[in-house]
Amino acid sequence: MEFPWDCLGLALNKITPKKFSGQSKSPDIRFKTGFLKKAMAESSQLQMGYKIGGIDKLEARYKCAHCHLLLREPMQGDCGHRYCRNCVQLKFNEAKQKGEPSLCLECDSSDSDRAEISPDRTYPDMAIKREINKSLKVQCPNSPCDKVMQVRELDDHLQECEFRPEPCELCGKLVAMQRLAKHKEKKCRRRLVPCEVCKERVAFESLDEHKSSTCIGSTVECEFCLARVKDNEEAKSSHWLNECPVGWHTEQCPFGCSDMSEGWEKHRIQHQATHIDRLLALSKRQQQQQADPPEQSLVPVSRGAAAGTSVPASELTGSDFEELSRLKEKAAALESRMKSMALPTDLAKILKDLQGSIVQGDKVKELLQVIKEQFDNCYDKIRQYELRMQKDLEKKLDIERKHQELVKLLAYKEMKILDLERRVEVLEHAGYDGVLVWKITDVRRRKEEAREGKVCSIYSPPFYTGKAGYKMCGRLYLNGDGAGKNTHISLFFVIMRGAFDALLPWPFAKKVSMMLLDQNFDEHVIDAFKPDTSSSSFKRPSTDMNIASGCPLFMPLADFENGSRGYVKDDAMFIKFIVDKSDLPT
Repeated sequence: MEFPWDCLGLALNKITPKKFSGQSKSPDIRFKTGFLKKAMAESSQLQMGYKIGGIDKLEARYKCAHCHLLLREPMQGDCGHRYCRNCVQLKFNEAKQKGEPSLCLECDSSDSDRAEISPDRTYPDMAIKREINKSLKVQCPNSPCDKVMQVRELDDHLQECEFRPEPCELCGKLVAMQRLAKHKEKKCRRRLVPCEVCKERVAFESLDEHKSSTCIGSTVECEFCLARVKDNEEAKSSHWLNECPVGWHTEQCPFGCSDMSEGWEKHRIQHQATHIDRLLALSKRQQQQQADPPEQSLVPVSRGAAAGTSVPASELTGSDFEELSRLKEKAAALESRMKSMALPTDLAKILKDLQGSIVQGDKVKELLQVIKEQFDNCYDKIRQYELRMQKDLEKKLDIERKHQELVKLLAYKEMKILDLERRVEVLEHAGYDGVLVWKITDVRRRKEEAREGKVCSIYSPPFYTGKAGYKMCGRLYLNGDGAGKNTHISLFFVIMRGAFDALLPWPFAKKVSMMLLDQNFDEHVIDAFKPDTSSSSFKRPSTDMNIASGCPLFMPLADFENGSRGYVKDDAMFIKFIVDKSDLPT
């Protein structure tokens, strides 16, 4: 049985939240989210069987006797009936609370020996678990996920399924993991949104209340006391009559008008001329009272005559004098209040400057808005350039990788070419008649290298006594070797390992002649020897070549370097080897 997510979410949403603040989570939200996570954890710990489609067609041996779902962690009782591991614990707990024994539900109720089902009297059924894991496949229960997998893969999939229900941290509603971010951004009733008027970020569900109460854009300043008042006639009239320290807390016009049914604000605007006339008339009467006797003075009346008319004082009654006294008191109060409302010159200048600053500030806001739009455009262009640069960089890296591959391939080809050139050179100089004429170039440089110890000796190309004969080469020390070091030229003969050594007689015993040719054809330097068959130099080679054998005192350096001789011409010299190949295979 799966956890009833919808019911839990509905129950949690019935919890009445406190007023949500846009800056932090309310205690209710933290409580709901924590409760939901705890419930999810408990549900995962006490999961019953797997709820799959076609459960009615499932074989009975794969069903739990308690939840009638596909077995999860199957356990078998002494009677052979199977239960989910968590169903065993749930059934045992239910029976314990009722004070009854936990008996098997599948056993015959009339049987007095019904098996007890408890954690201590059931055992894991590994055989049926393997059958379920291998033979049965289930579909993910999180709609609309349609992934089908083996039973043993379901628990791991549920942990990472993008459609699994997760609680919203703001409102506590259960939402599919895939849509949680979109829900928080666009659909959550407690997401933060900016007020269109004051730009303050408030919870979406509290936006209307904010606009009607705390939003600075929904109020105006009282023109008399500068207090913030709601922007409607009722609120402004109420403030003027009951709260404003400069207003009139009365329901009658202070200038004596008989009717003020339209409200003070409208009455004040509509009867400004009448009020000013009465103030002027009152001021004139006060001046005349100071110069003339009281009985001859003229006073304004609001009863029995038109507004603004004057009558002799002798015609006034006692009630008129009472009204006159009352008007005088109100006029004095009005004058004092108007004086208190008069702004100092400096303050007026400051207010004027402030008004100019506000206008200038609006211009600055407009300029900042233009700059912001330009900045956004620049940012978009920079982003496009970055993407283009990223693509170019990827192309560059791909080209560099291909270039490296081509460099490696070229190096390999060059090595192959050098090897082939060496082979061709060997084939060009190779002889199969037991005779080698060896041309050595750059003699001067080679002598210097030999004298400095950089390259003491050089080898000749190989030559053969026949196509299937011995393989041999010469070795020359231009600065001498052994006993001839620094005094003579040393010339040696070397037996090399060949392809047909198995068919040849060993040790090598043929006469070898070595010659330094005089290019003036006057006097060649010749030396010859017959191999010592007991020497390892003439046994069948076990490595690429044997130890060289020959003449370390072949020719004195002084005679070799004598310019009158023709041993070196055009910085080149010639050496000749002749091997007696009689009685040898060709």
